Amino acid sequence: MAREAICPMFKKCGGCGFLDVEYSLQLAMKKNEIKVILDELKIPGEIKMYFKDEYYYRNRMDFSFSPEGPGQREKGKFYKVVSFEKCYIANEGVNKALANVREWFLNNKAQISVFDSRSNKGCLRYSTTRSSFYAKDTSITFILNKDSEEVDAHKVLIKKFADTYEVPNVLVGLVKHNTDVSITQDYEVIRGNDFLKERLGKNIFYFHTQGFFQNNSPVMMDMLHYVKEKLGTGHELLVDLFGGVGTFGIFMADTAKEVFIIDNDKFNIECAQKNIVANDTKNVRLFEMDAKEMKKIAYQFVNKKSVFVLDPPRVGLHKDTVKFIEEVKPKTMVYVSCNPQQLGNDLLALKKFYEVKEMAIFDMFPQTKHIESIVLLELK
Repeated sequence: MAREAICPMFKKCGGCGFLDVEYSLQLAMKKNEIKVILDELKIPGEIKMYFKDEYYYRNRMDFSFSPEGPGQREKGKFYKVVSFEKCYIANEGVNKALANVREWFLNNKAQISVFDSRSNKGCLRYSTTRSSFYAKDTSITFILNKDSEEVDAHKVLIKKFADTYEVPNVLVGLVKHNTDVSITQDYEVIRGNDFLKERLGKNIFYFHTQGFFQNNSPVMMDMLHYVKEKLGTGHELLVDLFGGVGTFGIFMADTAKEVFIIDNDKFNIECAQKNIVANDTKNVRLFEMDAKEMKKIAYQFVNKKSVFVLDPPRVGLHKDTVKFIEEVKPKTMVYVSCNPQQLGNDLLALKKFYEVKEMAIFDMFPQTKHIESIVLLELK
């Protein structure tokens, strides 16, 4: 079923693909994509679907710049940027910050050198904007071409922005001219902090402006409650693998005697430590390491019955991670996936020891093709 897209930039902007598709049909399409994968693996069962508002949900947007102002890449044309005043999938805080950046840009346009992706020349590249849905904390990182001779001049303009607008956290990030990234470890805080705060239920979570945090907090709440319900309570050890800032582990800290949060990103680990303190979860331990190196802490699992929460990146599980899981044999696992195809590959790899008991889809990204799903696995 077709509908008129709410956004006037639709089909020009490359940010959304399904704005002209009725939301009920979007959900059906995503459900069918997962069902096809399960059918190929001969895994029976119904698929539950969880969703919230289809608009104004994203807590992060990476706005590129054109001579007309901030916006998104044009669909199918990486070197062109569509400038606009409002994004219909960004949350209120992100859109407010976008309006501030747009006004600042137009007022200082004569002094701003916009980066050109074809020539790799110019200075101002992105305004990476984040705004927590519940805590209403906002940050903007202005990404500059560190190879430009105009970096210092643009820092002066950005300090002017920080003095003019009520954005709590303003940063400058530097990246090389031939590297197209919108976050960086090479950054400077102009005002505020290099982290933000979000509230999920009774818990407070700090996350880094240059790190990872789930993009849709209302749907993330559904995911947290779902996982907690499915895993239950009374565990000896709960392992939050690919734990990020500790969202699952800390939210579920009261269900286990001991909780391990394991992640390989230093920014995530720094924020996870803050979150342990902020939420007074004294039974949580952090391990900064890659999931494929779990054998290094195998001694921590001796004689302990465990349950796992797996939330890997799009590349899925490394073979050494799968091997470790098979050796430790947690009784129950939940696998959180943002990549249906890789989910299928990983379920196939785990099929020898685990069976799928239940599966649910969480529409973290309405108006786009992306799918977030959770699989409940039990030891055979």
